[in-house]
Amino acid sequence: MHNNGGCVQRVSGPTGGILYSVCTSPSGLIAVGGTDRAVTIYDPRRWSALSRWVGCSKYEITGLSFSSVDQSFIYVQGVDYEITCGRWRESERAFSFRGDSNWLGFSKSVRTQMWLLGGASLEVSSLLMLGRISR
Repeated sequence: MHNNGGCVQRVSGPTGGILYSVCTSPSGLIAVGGTDRAVTIYDPRRWSALSRWVGCSKYEITGLSFSSVDQSFIYVQGVDYEITCGRWRESERAFSFRGDSNWLGFSKSVRTQMWLLGGASLEVSSLLMLGRISR
């Protein structure tokens, strides 16, 4: 059996593009995003793309997270100041949230629909925002 350095599968990103973010869902799906401003969802059982949501972010994608409540939704953080949530299979935006400065970090709770955003601007040295998504 060939070890291959621990690599199970190699999936190429967009031609000439860079992948900045990757996340997994509890069911095992893999989402990737980067400079092409698109989210691609892979099925690791077949290593094929299930869906590709093109143009879901105005700028490069730097953060991704599947919804804790409904895995058909994904949160997308762009390099600017917007977080978008939408149905990845239908490439349909549900809602978005804009801040007043660029986000430096994005984290979402595993069990609830709460997220924490961190940012910085010229006027404010640092900023943390806590949000809760309700149905």
